[in-house]
Amino acid sequence: MNPTLQSLKPGEFLFSEGDPCNGVFIVREGSIDIVREKDGVSVCIGTMGVGDVIGTVTLFSRDTRTASARAHSAAQVVHVDIETIEGSFKNLPVWVQAVLKDSVARLKSANDQLLEAKVNERKLQLKLGTSFHAASQFAAFLGYAIRVGTIKDEGLELFPLRGIVERCEGLFLKRSSYFDGMLDCFVKGSLVKIQDDKKWGHSLFAPQAALMEDFANFALACSKNEFAGFVPTKHVNLLSALVRLSRKPDAKEFYTRAEICERLQKESAKVINDVLFDEFVKLRVISATPGADRFSWNERQVQKRLIFESTARLLKDLSEEGAVNRAA
Repeated sequence: MNPTLQSLKPGEFLFSEGDPCNGVFIVREGSIDIVREKDGVSVCIGTMGVGDVIGTVTLFSRDTRTASARAHSAAQVVHVDIETIEGSFKNLPVWVQAVLKDSVARLKSANDQLLEAKVNERKLQLKLGTSFHAASQFAAFLGYAIRVGTIKDEGLELFPLRGIVERCEGLFLKRSSYFDGMLDCFVKGSLVKIQDDKKWGHSLFAPQAALMEDFANFALACSKNEFAGFVPTKHVNLLSALVRLSRKPDAKEFYTRAEICERLQKESAKVINDVLFDEFVKLRVISATPGADRFSWNERQVQKRLIFESTARLLKDLSEEGAVNRAA
């Protein structure tokens, strides 16, 4: 049978671990990730490019596939079926056959050792390299980049994002798609605003370097304590209500407990009892004056807390694999 051409979309599987061996594939265009699983951990042990051959490990043994092959980008491969290969192989000198079989066996052993190393590395990352660690690094880098690279154009301040995630890929040794996912969390959490500028392209609008640097420290604290001290999710809307109350014309510097409960209940349409009020004081959302019925809050700090905690919750479940899959 003559070799056949096969096209793949990004993220599409050429074959999966455990599939029967049906020959080899030669990459003609694009790139293919080789993925293996062990102990519940999925790792990419290599990316094959133009001219590389995929599927040689099980070629002579006829065992099932020991790894999965997934298109990293749009790709084309040439499939050479196993019967064609075996027919040609039999015509080779015996010593050449022996060398090829030995090379394949050594390749399988090297792949097994690489898998073991990758799994151990990933387990270590799960212990030490959480998404909060990565977010802290990314936010600190963005803070620095904003300070030196913000552009003022027609009264607007913009920071062009062109090439930023790619630079982070090299600096922090994670795929650019992971930082794309992280940037998406930053946007959804209102940490940053992005707009497409006709002149500068995809850019941060009115970027705040100090805010990014503060979030870097906040994310680092989350890596140690996660959500300790956070306002419970069911009460997050009260933070927004406090911010709105601060912006009303009749806003005051200090309130009595009864005044805050009444105003907050009216603004949020939520029952504010003493238990909930005391919880907000304990969480330091509302400040109490010792020995007096005087309470207050800092609008800017409450707004920052709302943004930081919302962004952190979005980051918690962000994984490098998930970000890659969404990008694909």
